[in-house]
Amino acid sequence: MSLKLNLGVKTDPIEYRYSFPWLFRLLAEEGIQLVQLGTWFELYQLPDEFFVNLRREAEDHGIQIDSMFTAHRELGGFFRSEAGFEQVARRNFERLIEVGALLGATSVGSNPGAVLRDQMGTKTDGVNCYVRHMKELMHLAHEKGVSWLTIEPMSCLAEPPTLPEEVADMGRELMDYHRQHADSTAAIGYCADIAHGYIDQQDQVGYDHIQLFEATYPWLYEVHLKNTDTRFNSTFGFGPEEREKGIVDVPHFRDLLKKNADKLPVQEMTGYLEIGGPKLGRDYSDHQLQDQLRSSLRYLKDAFLGETEAAPAVHAVHGAGDATTAKNPVEISPSMMCVDALNFESALRQVEALGVDMLHMDIMDGHFVPNMPMGLAVLERLQDATQLPLDVHLMVSNNDFFVQQLANLRVSQISVHLESALHLDRTLSHIRDLGIKAGVAINPGTPLSAIDYVLERIDYVLVMTVNPGYAGQKMTPASLRKIADCHELLATRGFDLPIQVDGNVSFENIPGMVAAGATNLVAGTSSIFHKSGSMQENKRRMLEAIEEGLAARKKPELAAV
Repeated sequence: MSLKLNLGVKTDPIEYRYSFPWLFRLLAEEGIQLVQLGTWFELYQLPDEFFVNLRREAEDHGIQIDSMFTAHRELGGFFRSEAGFEQVARRNFERLIEVGALLGATSVGSNPGAVLRDQMGTKTDGVNCYVRHMKELMHLAHEKGVSWLTIEPMSCLAEPPTLPEEVADMGRELMDYHRQHADSTAAIGYCADIAHGYIDQQDQVGYDHIQLFEATYPWLYEVHLKNTDTRFNSTFGFGPEEREKGIVDVPHFRDLLKKNADKLPVQEMTGYLEIGGPKLGRDYSDHQLQDQLRSSLRYLKDAFLGETEAAPAVHAVHGAGDATTAKNPVEISPSMMCVDALNFESALRQVEALGVDMLHMDIMDGHFVPNMPMGLAVLERLQDATQLPLDVHLMVSNNDFFVQQLANLRVSQISVHLESALHLDRTLSHIRDLGIKAGVAINPGTPLSAIDYVLERIDYVLVMTVNPGYAGQKMTPASLRKIADCHELLATRGFDLPIQVDGNVSFENIPGMVAAGATNLVAGTSSIFHKSGSMQENKRRMLEAIEEGLAARKKPELAAV
């Protein structure tokens, strides 16, 4: 049986230090899409709305919160005999499952808890109490839609399960219970830590980290990836200096998993980097977290996933540049001048994850239009950073100068404004000679007859539905009529060319635009980047609006403009 390995990150190191969007941006830049949410003290009291928004923020960055796991020992009340501890642990565990469901997590887990060292005689009662509650919680998890409850074996006899026989006893009993109630319980699995070994009171290594790991195979669902020293004492990541002092051989664990795939209960497994990061709350250390995460993740891509570090940095996207992919009847071209310029790359990854058709890049000179949102340097970097086609819209006075600057870049199509073109026919011809599709852009107040004699030179028409230069404007009143007239002009002249529309391409306007003949939508702040929803939600709304427009196009009585 083959095993697919994934790489993710547990969120512990950002606790009380960085925001979730900060982490999501970093992960998007590193090509990591899976997160295990670690817990913090306020989590159990926060309203549902917080987690709904957190899930939306993650999805906006192309991140899936696929797992939850406690970061502390806050659910350990099942091992305490004092009044109230057991009830609090149960109440909080139930809330943890509810939160996991809100986040869309597949698994929710924790370490069982700790026996007080001066009361080791209560260990058996504690284990029995924990197992009894877990069986009940397995039903709740199933009811809420959480597929797995996970348990982390620990490194201390006071925190069961630890020894191989304890791991087997607990795993076997809970999984047997699941099998007996398969239709009403979530499954049980271990979240094993590859840095956990057991040293007894005589300072002897009873089981090293490999032996304890191997004991979990029949119930192993996910993995915590961290490094440690020879005494399994301190834990840290996988940067170059950390690897020199650490004992964890990640490629060996990868090989163990692959070789023992037939013993595992799953065919796909995620390893989550679990580190605490540098010293918390120090100006001299907090800023080091970013480098620590990036360094460890780049190493783990090679060591745990088996990816070569020399792999190209270009990210795979949905159908981008694939000539065999069927073209959408109406394409979506997000306007990248609407993204956060301070976090452009992470925004790029979010947009790529949406499965859009191309990237719309507005180049302005501050003369033809009074704005300059981005320059050619962005395009120079972008051409190697994405596989999506680059759709350049020139809003400049000197078209020929900018076309020449774009000549050696990986640009798919360029539109120029006829209002600023001195020799429009020659400019369009030159764009085509460069092997780039040529488009003519036309302002709201310019009659369509102005493009009549360059139709033979172009590959598409860009109909401006606002005056060029800024995002956030309202569509001009005659825009839908103009799109329809453009469609009729092209059909009358025998040209089957795409009609791109740019300006206030909103959820409300899209049906009319598509019905009138638009086949390429430049999406901005009134649709794909609308603040009311995540980009994924906005994309879905756009597709619904497009379908409405296509249906109206087929029924002229519904397409009146």
